[in-house]
This record gives sequence, C-alpha cells and structure tokens, in this order.
Amino acid sequence: MPGYTAIIIIYNPKSTGSGKKLALQLQKELLERLPKQKITIIPTDRAGHAEELAYNHARKLAHPLVISSSGDGGYHEVINGLLRAQKEGAQPVAGLLPAGNANDHFHHLHEAELVEEIVAHNEKTIDVLKLTYVRHGQSHERYAHSYIGLGITPQAGRELNRHNLNHFMESWLVFKAMLLLTPIKIYYRGKVQAYDSIVFSNISKMSKIIHLSDKARVNDGRFEVTMFKRRNKIRLFMTLLKASTRGLKGSHQTRKFTFKTIGPALVQLDGEITTIDGNATTTVTIEPRAINCLV
Repeated sequence: MPGYTAIIIIYNPKSTGSGKKLALQLQKELLERLPKQKITIIPTDRAGHAEELAYNHARKLAHPLVISSSGDGGYHEVINGLLRAQKEGAQPVAGLLPAGNANDHFHHLHEAELVEEIVAHNEKTIDVLKLTYVRHGQSHERYAHSYIGLGITPQAGRELNRHNLNHFMESWLVFKAMLLLTPIKIYYRGKVQAYDSIVFSNISKMSKIIHLSDKARVNDGRFEVTMFKRRNKIRLFMTLLKASTRGLKGSHQTRKFTFKTIGPALVQLDGEITTIDGNATTTVTIEPRAINCLV
C-alpha cells in the first residue's frame, strides 16, 4: 500500500494537555519505523487555527495524514478542515493522538497503538454528524465526529474546558452545571417543548461517565438521539446517575432531526461551543462514511 505524502501533527501549545510532548514522541517512534517518511509538527496560535492548517495541508498534498495531538476539541477542528478540503477533491486521512481533557472519540474507536495503525495503514471509514444552523443571521454547517449537544452539555462544557480533569472533578462540574441549568426550549413535533438535555451522538459514551447507547456505531449511517424532558433537579440527578452506571436505553436512531429554537441557544459540537440564533430552524443529519481516520 502506498505511503502518505506527509504526516502532519498539529498541537495546541496553550492546551492543558501534553500535546507537544506526545507529538514529539510520536514523531520519534514513527521515524524509527518509517525513516524516509516526512513528518512535520505544527503548533496552533489561535482558536480555529488547527482547522486552517488541516485544510491547507490537505489541499496542497496528494494524500496526507493529518494528526491532531489534542482532545476532542482540537480533533473537531482538524476533521472540519479535512472535510472542507475533501469536498474540493483532496484525499486526506485524519488521525488522533489523545492529549486533552476529553477524548470520547478515542475511547470509542481505539483498538491498537497509533504507530502500529499508521505503519499498517489500518484506517477506519466513519460517519460524521452535520449541524445546519443559523448564527448572527447567517446559515452555517459544522461537522462533529462524536456528538452535538444542547442544554446541560454545552453549559457543563464551558466549565469542563477550563479545568484539568480527573473523574471526581468532571463529575462535580457536571453536577454543578445541573444545579444551575437553564433548559433548552424548542419547537418540535408541532409544539414548544422544554428539555434539560438533547444529545445527538455517534458514540456510545460521552465525557467518560455518561453512557448514551449500546447501539451506537460510527459507520452505520445513523445517529442516536437522547432527550431529557424538563424535570426537577432530583429527577435529573437520578437520570444522570443512571446514565453513568447502568446506561440509558431510551435513545432512538435516525438519519435526520429538525427543530426550531425559541430563543438563542448554546450548542456543543464535540469540544467546540457555539450559539444558535433564536427562532431558527436547525437540522442534524448524518454524513455516511465521510472520512478515513486512524485512532
């Protein structure tokens, strides 16, 4: 099998993780196995830079492997950059070296050491979620490799992104977000409905502790929808406790989900948090077998 034109490893020097250290270690190990392989390590210098780097390298190289040494947020940017380049005829492969607070995609897909996967070209072809939404009056499209969340997910995500996390700290921040939660109101199935949480997912577990679905697959052409109707804090706590222990059984699968926001809403795509305008039609769809990756 032909090799990669180049291997690009992107990391965020301002991240709380060990992105640079792991990137250098991966480069060293790869050069021992693939001494003629061109490998470049590139730091980002601002939000969104990883997406630009991934896009630009995918456009100018015939068949690059672009690796994000990061958590789900950095990898989210790389995926969006590569998919944009792919639409223009590029043939990139995405890679993930887990080095951040959240590594949900890694935990769901990882099977073998990344060096071995690269040497063997053991690529997986995965689906991605697509969010079509309105922000500041303009229509946008963004992709997510793992999940899209409204309600408690982005509200907790703002806190999770600010801290170095262990299991206790992550659980505490999710519990704190629950206490301060503002429900998301949407127009869905002909009426206004309030939810504590809505999650569209392509993986079985989120934030290491929330077990969403045993049916989730990254290449089945569908995504899972998990919705918590507005409830009191005790019932919400019990639902989250169930999700972190026995898992949830009520999610359903679909290929498309459309709703309208009532007011402005926070939304989280993997590790990225953005906003949706109020009174805006929003659609989540699945892009089947959208990109090749190594995890």
